[in-house]
Amino acid sequence: MHPVIGGIFGLGGPELLLILIILGFALAFAAIPAVLAYLVLNRIPPQFRRQSPGLAFLLLIPFFSLIWNFFVHPKVAESLKAYYDAHGAHSHGDCGGGLALWMCICCVGAFIPFLGFVAGIAGLVLLIMFYVKAFELSSRIPPLV
Repeated sequence: MHPVIGGIFGLGGPELLLILIILGFALAFAAIPAVLAYLVLNRIPPQFRRQSPGLAFLLLIPFFSLIWNFFVHPKVAESLKAYYDAHGAHSHGDCGGGLALWMCICCVGAFIPFLGFVAGIAGLVLLIMFYVKAFELSSRIPPLV
């Protein structure tokens, strides 16, 4: 290990390696919703998008992402709804807008003591449910040329 890093943090090799592994998993886990939102928004024609796909990557900013969730995920649902409403398919409801909102609320709730574990698990389940629905709906959209 580099002597400066070990001297500054007072950590030996195994502790520093464990911290780097945990940070790597945290970054990878944070990147998943950003990439999923980008892929769904990118599939929707530009005139129906309620948000630019690139703005989804602002979810990678720590703590800011707790607030930005409320802008990205509901906008994904609104974009899908705008596309399907314009094409006369009104049978899809809110296209997962309710799921997106509750997922965002659970993500914030994950930081509340004693409630955090349950809210975190619920947020993860809602994230999976929302993107399964979003990908199913976006897969019906013809590819952009």
